[in-house]
Amino acid sequence: MGLLAALMAVGLAAFVTDEPRSLRVSELVVVDPEGVERVRISGDLPDAVVDGRRLVRGEKAAGVILYDGAGRERSGYATFEPSGNVLLTLDNRQSQQNALFVAGPDNAAALRLWQGRDAIDLRTDEAGTRMTLVEGGLVRHQTPVTPIPPEACEAYRGAVPNLGRDVALRECNGRFTAENCDRCLTP
Repeated sequence: MGLLAALMAVGLAAFVTDEPRSLRVSELVVVDPEGVERVRISGDLPDAVVDGRRLVRGEKAAGVILYDGAGRERSGYATFEPSGNVLLTLDNRQSQQNALFVAGPDNAAALRLWQGRDAIDLRTDEAGTRMTLVEGGLVRHQTPVTPIPPEACEAYRGAVPNLGRDVALRECNGRFTAENCDRCLTP
């Protein structure tokens, strides 16, 4: 009996002292000493909550979210399905994005920095490589001037019946020049 107890003790000690080789969980939440969530790593990230309102992410997301001391979402590094995009965001204290770095599944990438309705956008995608300066929500400069891809133009045209031409034009003008947006949305 003593030998069995000794073997069990040695086996238990080996189990306790060996470092685990992996940890398999669907979610890990790290809290600070006050119990405020500061980091969430998840295979199924929840939608953001800002001022008590749920903001739908639009796709299933997996990754890491960082929160500030008040529990506000301040940054995320995530993959999205079904689009296949991967992105890194940096948010202000009002949980509004100020920086976005995204890579698409098929050779497209963008870096966008903004404050309010002003932004600088560096992008490379099927429309080409360009730098775009946005002031007040309108493209003020784009180098080189990039035509709107046909599928994007169709999406803006498709938005007109539901949102109105002014809204579709404003959204288009946030990414492309006024001349190209007028050409796209003029029947």
